Amino acid sequence: MAVSLVPSILLGHAVLRHNFLGLRVERNLIYSVVALFALLIYINFIRRLSGYLDDRQVLPAAVTEAVMIFTMVVFLEPVKKRIDRVLQAAFQSEFGRVQRLATEIHNYAKQTGDLDALEQFVEERVPAELGLKCARLELGRLRRTSPSLPEPVTRLRVFPIRRGEEVIGMLEVVPLQAELSGEYQAALQLLADQLASATELCQLIADKVQLERTLAEKAKLAFLGEMAARIAHNVKNPLSSMKTLVQLLEEDKSLPERARRDCRLVVEEIDRLNTNISQVLRYAKPARDTDRPVDLAVLVNRVVTLTHAEADRQDVKLEFVPPADPAMVEGGEEAASDIVSNLVVNALEASPSGSRVRITIRNSDGAGVDTRNREASQGSSSKANPGQRELIVEDQGPGVACGLKAKIFQPFFTTRSGGTGLGLAIVARRVEEIGGSVECQSPLENGTGTRFIVRFQTAGVLSSEETDNAHDSHRR
Repeated sequence: MAVSLVPSILLGHAVLRHNFLGLRVERNLIYSVVALFALLIYINFIRRLSGYLDDRQVLPAAVTEAVMIFTMVVFLEPVKKRIDRVLQAAFQSEFGRVQRLATEIHNYAKQTGDLDALEQFVEERVPAELGLKCARLELGRLRRTSPSLPEPVTRLRVFPIRRGEEVIGMLEVVPLQAELSGEYQAALQLLADQLASATELCQLIADKVQLERTLAEKAKLAFLGEMAARIAHNVKNPLSSMKTLVQLLEEDKSLPERARRDCRLVVEEIDRLNTNISQVLRYAKPARDTDRPVDLAVLVNRVVTLTHAEADRQDVKLEFVPPADPAMVEGGEEAASDIVSNLVVNALEASPSGSRVRITIRNSDGAGVDTRNREASQGSSSKANPGQRELIVEDQGPGVACGLKAKIFQPFFTTRSGGTGLGLAIVARRVEEIGGSVECQSPLENGTGTRFIVRFQTAGVLSSEETDNAHDSHRR
């Protein structure tokens, strides 16, 4: 009978130690069952021994049972201590794996500072280390658009990732077998608790890296501003003197026509050089009075008036219908003027002869757009927030290649010969200074056309005097 138990013991050992045939069994259950069977065997042994000795009149049955029970009580404490050591070793073995995995995840988060990379790392390491089929990490607002785990709901187990009382994410796992033991559920919940600190550490490192990049960018802009100021002082003044002298020569009637024509060319080149230097200086210097409201419609109307002659020269039609009410936005006149003028000039330079440039001002809900513009502007409505007003500048040029959309707002990047590459860079910087956003959509139709959408924060409620002044300025 004892020998017949050997195969069962070997099978139980394989299941317990090596997850044989995927039959993961909770250790506590195994130990409880073994202890119960041992107790039943011992009680049966007491009954048989007491009966045997009583039949032979060696000891009465009651005395034998009392001695055997006392013996069991004497040896119960050492057995209990042995079982406690075994359970503690099992606990340390199971949760030690989780702790090592959590330490590995923390080190990875410290090295990368990238939440997306951390998600992928967790989804690769957790199934490999804990013997799961697959795992998925979802972090609150950073939820990805990829589908959930392709498993039946009955097999999916979800463990919340908490920071205090707030749930910041979920750890979704699919076990190899139908059920997870209590030990594994506790281990996975411990891992989920550890993931909260790992994601927080990763976010802190990402914020630190972003702050360092911002400081480096500000230092670069400060250097550029100092350099631009020196250029403005050391170059623009001599250029002004040169322009004056060349203009005087151009007005000299005694010079031949060819010389006077060359003088006009020199004046044009000096003007172009002055414009380039002014753009560098404008990009390097931050805008002033960005905390003041401004009527966006008045600024757009002013820019359209100033650029109308250039549009006629290029045979490009400028379309702008002012809204019925003042479009008061935050950011100040200087920043808004830089944004509008650079976008309009950029659209004119990209537009072929006979095309049009359409400028629209609308609320975040699409109000203020005429029927022709409403359909073309619906693509950006979903990204607008309440309390914002949008400026849309749309042209019919060749469009922007998909590979260049991430570069067009970088300083000194241009695809046009003779361009400085600072127009859209100034737009991006001014938008950042006033707390807005800018978006480029291209192509629009038939592989051509570009639409820039700038979102301004709507100005707060104005006093009656400011409102009257805004209406007067709008009418003018």
